[in-house]
Amino acid sequence: MANRVEDSEGQRRGSGKAKRRNRWQGYLFVGPALLVLMVTSIIPIIYVVWMSFHRETPSGESSFAGLSNFRQLFHDTLFFKSIGNTLVYTFASAALGLSAALVLAALLSRNVKGSKWFQILFFLPSVTSEVVTAMMFLWLLDYNFGLFNYVAEKTGFERVQWLLDPELAMLSVVLVGAWRGASYNTPIFLSAIQNIPGDLYEAASIDGAHAVQKFFRITVPMIVPILSYTIIMAFIGSFQMVAIVDILTNGGPLDSTMVTLKYIWRQGFEFNNLNYAATLSLGLLPILFLITWIQMKFSDRRAQ
Repeated sequence: MANRVEDSEGQRRGSGKAKRRNRWQGYLFVGPALLVLMVTSIIPIIYVVWMSFHRETPSGESSFAGLSNFRQLFHDTLFFKSIGNTLVYTFASAALGLSAALVLAALLSRNVKGSKWFQILFFLPSVTSEVVTAMMFLWLLDYNFGLFNYVAEKTGFERVQWLLDPELAMLSVVLVGAWRGASYNTPIFLSAIQNIPGDLYEAASIDGAHAVQKFFRITVPMIVPILSYTIIMAFIGSFQMVAIVDILTNGGPLDSTMVTLKYIWRQGFEFNNLNYAATLSLGLLPILFLITWIQMKFSDRRAQ
């Protein structure tokens, strides 16, 4: 009996040592990734928070400013206007881009002749840098030398101020963003649609459902998780958009396309006010968290 007790205690001690050894091995494997995460993300975030509570003096030294930067933020009308512009761009470009991607994916899933080539062509804009995309559309939309206005003039129409009119400028930026979003999300939707069991469509055909009914009653409900993911990523990506606006309109005309990230960049690097730019970045975080939370709650409800 005593030998059995000793054996069981020895086994417990041995298993405890094995668990501790496995735990330390796990730490060694995860350690490099955690170190990279700390250096590239956690430490910069802490530094941004520190900067938001300080202000640079004329001598170049940082002094504690308390909440003065945040008080300036709450009275900054252009910052709130940039948030409004960003929301307009985000909702409009996401709605147009995701809708176009979903329709294109549904059409390509029919395995029509040449669909593989179309998939490659649709994906090309997403692997092109935003700078190249913006330069291309700048050439297309320019008032004096743009291709669109050249064609319009040759066909008897007047030139259009695509990038000089406050309303048309935002519309132009939205269409460029939607074009890039559609190209990026089309392969994702196509992969999701191709994983839907074909039996569902066959049963719907037997019941007399037509293509539109199959799309809204089968295709869309079956890809809700993927759709939710693409919506969240589209919103986050839209809030990070700056290159397209920087090249096409530079935030104008009359700040009609001044998005939040462009405004933060201007404060930090054009006006050399990095402390206030850090404060603006922190002011943007709650909005992103709120939008993401609402989308996730809405997506969970739709999935149920």
